[in-house]
Amino acid sequence: MTVENWIDLLIPVIGIIVAAVSAAFTYYFAKKQQISADENRLKEKHYLNYTEAVSNIVISDNSDKARDQLADAQNQLLLVGSADVVARLMIFHDYIKPSNSNNFVSEKHDELLTDLLKSMRKDLYKSKKVNINYPIIHLTGKTPRK
Repeated sequence: MTVENWIDLLIPVIGIIVAAVSAAFTYYFAKKQQISADENRLKEKHYLNYTEAVSNIVISDNSDKARDQLADAQNQLLLVGSADVVARLMIFHDYIKPSNSNNFVSEKHDELLTDLLKSMRKDLYKSKKVNINYPIIHLTGKTPRK
C-alpha cells in the first residue's frame, strides 16, 4: 500500500472520529444543561411552596394545617436548597419557632426572611448581582378561601 492510499484511507477515518467526538461532546453538554434546568425548576417549585407556606401561616393564626404545610415545605427545602439556603432557612426557622415567640421582633423577622429569599434568588439565578438593591421585605398573607 502506498503513502497516497494510506492518506486516502486516513482522511475519512479522521473525519469519522472527529464527528463522533463532536457528537459526544454536544450530547454531554446538552444533557448537563438539561439536568441543570430540571434542577432549577425543582428548586423554584420548592422555593415557591415554602414562600406560600410562610405567607399562609401569617393569616391562618398559626393553624395546624398551616404549620403542617410550613413543616413539609421546610423539610423539602433541606433536600433541594443550596447550603446557603439551608443555613439561612435554619436561622429563620429558629427565629420564628413558637419557643422563641417572646423574643420576636417584626423588623428582625423581615431581615431574616429577606436574607433567606435573597439566598434562594441567588441559588436560582446563579448571579451575584441578582440581589443588588433588593429591599428588606415582608410577605403579604392572602385571604383564606371558603
